[in-house]
Amino acid sequence: MRGIPRGRLTIVVLALVALSMPFLLAAPSSAQTTPVERTFANAAGARDYYLHVPPGDPTGKPLMIYLHGCTDPQRQLADTGFSLTRIADELGFVLAYPIQTEAANERYCWNWFDPANQPRGQGESSIIADLTTALIGEFGLDRSRVYVGGYSAGGAMSTVLAAAYPDLYAAIAPMAGGPYQLDPQTFSADLSGASIVAAMGPRARPVPGFFLQDLADQTSLYPIGRANLTQWLGAYRLAGAAAVPGAVTVTTDPVPTTVERYDAGSCALAEFRTPIGPDHIGGGLLMQSERGIELQRALMNFLLAHRLGGPHQACG
Repeated sequence: MRGIPRGRLTIVVLALVALSMPFLLAAPSSAQTTPVERTFANAAGARDYYLHVPPGDPTGKPLMIYLHGCTDPQRQLADTGFSLTRIADELGFVLAYPIQTEAANERYCWNWFDPANQPRGQGESSIIADLTTALIGEFGLDRSRVYVGGYSAGGAMSTVLAAAYPDLYAAIAPMAGGPYQLDPQTFSADLSGASIVAAMGPRARPVPGFFLQDLADQTSLYPIGRANLTQWLGAYRLAGAAAVPGAVTVTTDPVPTTVERYDAGSCALAEFRTPIGPDHIGGGLLMQSERGIELQRALMNFLLAHRLGGPHQACG
């Protein structure tokens, strides 16, 4: 990790592992209110989605699109209560939770790896983007503060959306995902960032990102998360904003975690978090259950600090 000598890093990792044990033994907390279920369709297909609107007039509020991972999303919601709704009420943003169908993917994964779903105006990415635009229009939301993120397959799909729609999403949260156009058979990808900028075309801009990769993740392996960050740092540079590494800090809430920051002037281009302890499933639960409420708050505070920039502009 940048900024931490090897000997100190070993001590930090061992200390963080020890501190993570109480979390791993903790009992799950109570469920939150389930959002309202709706349906959206465009030429590429239809998807159900959950919608949560915070109290009061939604006009001018930000919008967050959260994309689930590869398990039955209905069961996920029932088990965890989807606590991000609490942060939506606290920070004042509209929250939408699109649902993948078993017909589209037998494991309910978003098909981020399928070239048919990657280009602008095509496939699943177009369904999510068009839903985003429809919600902005329906509720009069702030077009400059629209975000997309998710965990696992949802995190990987958020990178697809950023590459295809950099003029729609101000910032993204590709957590436990993977690089853009990663080949899941060979685990190869263009890490220079050139493929992202090429997909963006004349709309190319550095899209700030909140990255999270669990060190003990046995499904989305830690090197994949590092490769994802490397690719986006390359895309930032090619799109006009070279990222400068900042200090590495440590937090213990909700689990021991190292936090890396990458900035371009006063603009926070990226935050890369490495939780120590949770596996892939445990990391996903952090993002949807009461146990991870502080992490969810950190996620949304990062995203909400960004406004949509124009071409070659990271922060508006």
